[in-house]
Amino acid sequence: MSFKISLARPALAFDSGAILALYSGNTKFLLGVQIYLLSRDHSNLKSDFQHGNGKPAVELVLGKHVFLSVGEYYLRTKTG
Repeated sequence: MSFKISLARPALAFDSGAILALYSGNTKFLLGVQIYLLSRDHSNLKSDFQHGNGKPAVELVLGKHVFLSVGEYYLRTKTG
């Protein structure tokens, strides 16, 4: 028996369609929000979203528009 182990860093994932719908299809805004969130410290981002600290002045919802991992995004889109 053999198996493969892959180590990967957590990475944010975005539901671009949901963010575009929230902001009237403004792709420039979408890109800006993605760049801003990707520049943030990933390990503190969940806490920041929960407490509103450093969160951009937009109405993004963790687990709906932004996901802390690709796995969370995959699970959400496959089940909901």
